[in-house]
Amino acid sequence: MPRYLSLSWKILLLMLSMLLILLLWFTGLSLLHMNEQFSRQQAQRKAQGQQYFQFYSQSSAQQLLTWLQTQAELQQLHLADNFDQFAAGLAFQLEPLQQNFAVRQLSLFGPQQQLLYRSSAAVPSVSNELVARTLAEQSPQALVSCDVHCDKILTLPLLNRHGEVAVLLVSTDLTEVLYNLHQALGVEVAILHDSTDNSGSQRFTLLQASDHQLLQQLYQVLPAQFDMAQARRDGLVLTLQQHSYYLHFIALDPTGTDAHLLLMLEDVSAAVTENKHYRQRIIAVAVGCFVALLLLIMLVTRRISRRILQLANALPLLAKRRYADFRQQSTLPAGLLQDELTTFTTSVMTLSHELENLDRQLAENTASLQNMAMFDQLTGLANRNMLQYQLSLALAALQQQPGYVGLLFLDVDNFKNINNSRSHAVGDKLLIETAKRLQSLVRPADIVCRFGGDEFAIVLPHITAPEHAEQLAAKALAVFDEQFALEQGAVSLSVSIGVACSADAGFAAEELIRRADLAMYQAKSNGRNCSFVFAEQMSSDLANRMQLEAELRQAIEQQQFSLSLQPQVDLISGRLCGFEALLRWQHPQRGMVPPDEFISVLEQAQLMTGVGYWVFERSCQHCVTLIQQGLSQVVIAVNLSADQFLDRNLPENFAAILQKYALNAAHFELELTESTLVSNINETLDVMHRLKALGFAFAIDDFGTGYSSLNYLKRMPVSTIKIDRSFVMGMLDNPADEQIVASTIAMVHKLGLKVVAEGVESLAHLQLLQRYNCDFAQGYYLSRPLPETQLVDFVTNQVLQQKWPASLLP
Repeated sequence: MPRYLSLSWKILLLMLSMLLILLLWFTGLSLLHMNEQFSRQQAQRKAQGQQYFQFYSQSSAQQLLTWLQTQAELQQLHLADNFDQFAAGLAFQLEPLQQNFAVRQLSLFGPQQQLLYRSSAAVPSVSNELVARTLAEQSPQALVSCDVHCDKILTLPLLNRHGEVAVLLVSTDLTEVLYNLHQALGVEVAILHDSTDNSGSQRFTLLQASDHQLLQQLYQVLPAQFDMAQARRDGLVLTLQQHSYYLHFIALDPTGTDAHLLLMLEDVSAAVTENKHYRQRIIAVAVGCFVALLLLIMLVTRRISRRILQLANALPLLAKRRYADFRQQSTLPAGLLQDELTTFTTSVMTLSHELENLDRQLAENTASLQNMAMFDQLTGLANRNMLQYQLSLALAALQQQPGYVGLLFLDVDNFKNINNSRSHAVGDKLLIETAKRLQSLVRPADIVCRFGGDEFAIVLPHITAPEHAEQLAAKALAVFDEQFALEQGAVSLSVSIGVACSADAGFAAEELIRRADLAMYQAKSNGRNCSFVFAEQMSSDLANRMQLEAELRQAIEQQQFSLSLQPQVDLISGRLCGFEALLRWQHPQRGMVPPDEFISVLEQAQLMTGVGYWVFERSCQHCVTLIQQGLSQVVIAVNLSADQFLDRNLPENFAAILQKYALNAAHFELELTESTLVSNINETLDVMHRLKALGFAFAIDDFGTGYSSLNYLKRMPVSTIKIDRSFVMGMLDNPADEQIVASTIAMVHKLGLKVVAEGVESLAHLQLLQRYNCDFAQGYYLSRPLPETQLVDFVTNQVLQQKWPASLLP
């Protein structure tokens, strides 16, 4: 069981945590600022030491060079033939140089770097290199050289009367520079030699120092190992006898490669002590604030928790509907000041009154709510729950009154297109009108239900024979022959109906619904606008259709589809006039699947729109190929499904594809079925005119098999009519079919349209069509559909060689 922790403690812990984090952040920020300020001060101090050292070093060197230059001028070296007399006089200058400039050694080198004079036997080891550089550059040079002690070595080039150059080399002690630095900055200074060994232990040799004893003591407390690179950059703090010293390491060589260092030793005890006191004050203030706020939070949260506990103890009375007792026990004493708890208590009191009123209304509305749960709010029909309930009652009643229970399952065909092309408000109006028409067909005992969406069901509780259900299905189909008149225009609807019956009182209602649903899907698979009675074969058919649908989705992903192009012949000129693009499916196991088996499944699975766009783009690729071969006048006919034709973005998508391949829409003819054209006529005309504006031509496919009217035909921007192959193939055997073909051609020509005859299987068919002045023809006699891989070869070897279709025409 979880441990109990009161709200006051939770609030207290939360506030304390936030406060602690805030105080830690503030304290840390203050200490960080203090440390950064101290570091900046020491960095400025180090920079100041470097500047002073450079200043005093350069100042003393400049004074010495000025003195030497003056002596050369007094001895008129520039008028002498050689440097012998000047070299002899240097011995007299050594003593004043030592007294005034702490000169340790004085040497003179001739033009060939030969030694002309030296004050002592020891000459600095770097003298040859420095003299050579002076001779080369003919300007004074300076460097610091350290051995046992550090000296500053200066060179001065001198000229005689002949322009020969001698170099005067002077070595001076750095003691005066260190003393001046010590006096100016008030710090101890020294020169060290860093002799760090391979193990990383720090070893220093003290060469010169202003306080040798202090530095020796600090050397004893120096860590055995530390990061010398960091110490050179940031300095080092050491503590000796309750004093804190800051060590600045400055390289004598500006390049930083020399192991000789200038050490500035500053007593920072006062600053360290001040920082320590500041840190203590910051921590003391933070702790004081924390304790004060802790007491304040405890005082506030204790009052809140006491009030909340009182309300919590009274709340169970609401569940027991003891509203008066709840209000009595939850009343809080009036405080000095009102707060959120007062508002909360008032709201709880109001809630108790509202719950009491709601409790009374709940009993009154229960029956009404149950009624609403069983009926559809849009149409007023019984809903799915009522359907199952009434169907179960009807099946159970068969025990006392034998007979049949019938169920009709209806689905409005292509209703999604209505919602997409019109609006959902128009769709709702059509659903209400559909419900009224269905109710007008049934007996008082029958029940019409809205199963969901655009699906309806009719329960026939007691019929003497299954044929009665089939008769009602026929009436339901007939009632949709009349268009629906709306303010936005007339709309044609059709339904697909599944019929199922049972005489078994123990039959499950869900199973009867499933059977009727399967029969309805069978009706949709057979072209819609029809009814089917359930048969056991439908279950396996549905499984096969679902399997086929899954394989079609895989075919789309794996690009198993291809196009075949069937040539069309102009019967007047006797030349190739175009191709019809036909979709083909090469299944990896089944082989070539006939279009009649999978086209309807693509449409039912709502996959045809995407496939249709693929067909058009593939046709564009073949059109580019035909144009490159010189067939610029050839037109490719592309079939459009109803779903793709009602896609709102169809014109824009086709325009984008044409632009991608730099093609004109005049190279294509869009084929539509009659059923697609006459459903939703206003939307159909709008889309056709938008496509017509792009340059597309239109053809009505399978003309004569649908139910289009001449009135609609005159209003549509159609240029071609395709006579269904069933009429063309029957011309030789059935005079009625021949008369239909002849009449259709004559009628279409009077409308100013062209005619394409499909299904030309023989020369006799072709001759009859020419007799009736048919414009175009296609069929197996002329050419079977060509796989797209054979298109280039056919055009090259047959069409361009004028072997086809001349050899087939009379």
